[in-house]
Amino acid sequence: MLPDFTAHDVPVADGTIHARTGGDGPPVLLLHGFPQTHAMWHLLAPVLADEFTVVAADLRGYGRSRTGSEDFTFRAMAADQVQLMRALGHDRFHVVGHDRGARTAHRMAFDAPDAVLSVALLDVLPTLDVWRSMDAWLAQQYYHWAFLAQGGGLPQTLIGHDPAYFVRATLQGLSGTEVGFHPGALAAYEEAASDPDVVDAWCRDYRAAAGPDVEIDRADEDAQRGVPALVLWGARGRVGAREDPLERWRRHFPRATGRAVDAGHFLAEERPEEVTAAVLGHLRAARAR
Repeated sequence: MLPDFTAHDVPVADGTIHARTGGDGPPVLLLHGFPQTHAMWHLLAPVLADEFTVVAADLRGYGRSRTGSEDFTFRAMAADQVQLMRALGHDRFHVVGHDRGARTAHRMAFDAPDAVLSVALLDVLPTLDVWRSMDAWLAQQYYHWAFLAQGGGLPQTLIGHDPAYFVRATLQGLSGTEVGFHPGALAAYEEAASDPDVVDAWCRDYRAAAGPDVEIDRADEDAQRGVPALVLWGARGRVGAREDPLERWRRHFPRATGRAVDAGHFLAEERPEEVTAAVLGHLRAARAR
């Protein structure tokens, strides 16, 4: 999906992180969400690469990244990505994350503040806020949060019977709209889902989010970081349906700015030009500081 980018498989402490790099300029790390891979950035990354060095990476256990660790907290995922960026020669960088990637960026900004120059958080609320607001309505919208967190191999077994169907149904369910994903991107997501290790990583990720991630976030829920932050969310999605995402994130990033985009959950693929313009504006402003 990024033919002009260079592929890397970079060893980190707990495994190998797969990434593709392109462009020249200040470094920007792009992190995808569930159930996707770095391919979700195929429309945004080439444009950013005109001004920035872009690193589009797969999260721990997702896509072509591999780990032997059982730790799938966002803290562990963030540590992977900091090690990746340092191995590529980038000690300080900007982070743009969607969904699980945004949660990883959030944790990275707190755990590695010297490394993170700015964050952009796409269509996500803080993990603690999601659990605290989980009621009948949200449980139906985000059923996968509890389903994937089940132990004993239950979700892995059920998904394994038809992983392509699960990916397509999940993408449609999370988008809340009739999204036309690029065939190449959809093929990448389905290919990843066909690997039982990737499905297991999804489940370990969500199991961590229901347990240790809650405790990690609770320990510094009143802490703040002064880095520039951009918050974008889909006007037709769930994230902003009952609260103001910008106000929620300003509790952690007081300098946050942002707005709703006329889209569902998958902003970068549904409204690529609008999201790219917003991210570019954010990165240019952060670079000028």
